[in-house]
Amino acid sequence: MTTIPDILIDHDASWLMDIAADAMLIIGADGHVLRANPAAARLFGYTQDEFARLLIEGLIPRRFRATHGDKRAQYAKQPESRTMGALLDIYALRKDGSEFAADVSISPIEGGRVLATVYDITARKQLEAEQKRMIHELEVVNEELKNFAYVVSHDLKAPLRAIGSLADWIAADQKDRLDADGQEHLRLLIQRVRRLDALIDGVLRYSRIGRIHEAVTEVDLNKLLAEVVDMLAPPAGIAITLAQGLPVILAEKTSIQQVLQNLIANAIRYLDKPQGSIVIDCADQGDNWRLSVSDNGPGIETRHFERIFHLFQTLNPRDRVESTGVGLAIVKKIVEQYGGQVWLESTVGQGSTFYFTVPKGATQHPKSNT
Repeated sequence: MTTIPDILIDHDASWLMDIAADAMLIIGADGHVLRANPAAARLFGYTQDEFARLLIEGLIPRRFRATHGDKRAQYAKQPESRTMGALLDIYALRKDGSEFAADVSISPIEGGRVLATVYDITARKQLEAEQKRMIHELEVVNEELKNFAYVVSHDLKAPLRAIGSLADWIAADQKDRLDADGQEHLRLLIQRVRRLDALIDGVLRYSRIGRIHEAVTEVDLNKLLAEVVDMLAPPAGIAITLAQGLPVILAEKTSIQQVLQNLIANAIRYLDKPQGSIVIDCADQGDNWRLSVSDNGPGIETRHFERIFHLFQTLNPRDRVESTGVGLAIVKKIVEQYGGQVWLESTVGQGSTFYFTVPKGATQHPKSNT
């Protein structure tokens, strides 16, 4: 058994107790407080004379006193330096009757005495409680989001499809009975039904990010980008250039595909010049790959740089450029869950470049929402 010699406490190092910032007590074998330093006096509210008349149980709330004597006797049989409070909640009692959460480090001293250092951890406990509360609220919100996604996918899309089918039937079979205004109103109805359907799909995709995972695999960006471009089928007049020798990254393929597909689709959708140009590039930044999608479109004003990454935000009226306002929110959420960043540079009238980073060591699933 390792003990602290009497002389270390009684003489040469006694001044250390007096200047210590932490509350320190010397407890006798019979449980009496033999000495308390100034920090202990401030913490508990007792004077030195008052401490001398106390048993250690006097510094413990009444509900814990009945068992403390037995624990003190057990410790006397097998004393060792250790920290109390690691596996249980400990509370101490001040002179005024108030309690505080505590951690206590105890070390045996020759003669059956114990040196106890008491730490007030009230602030830490409050922070832990707040963190638990926030985690619980987040779990509740995520569960509600799951339920919302289920309701949207099963209870809203079915009647919406029925409306769309009916509108398509009227447009095909009743066309000759409708005047120009009627046909225009029906066209707008069909367009908005499709927009709502796309919006619901976008919300569902957004809600699944971080909750539904697939296997992390090696993703060859050369092959993936070729597949994305082929799927988007850009119209004539838009040239898409892919950098050569793109890397193989470790990621969930579908997530990275969503990011690239949304960025390239946006570039195609908003191009406003007869000859459009989109360039996909990649740069090695040491710990990260930095990918970029550049276009020669209309550009974006600096004041919109943050807003466009928010859910449902668009820069153009939806009747002029069809958009759900979900794509860039999905990009941001996926990239940040991988531990990356997303941003853009743009010049109005000349075009925009969207950047995002992917950590090279991203061999695990992106961070969960919970």
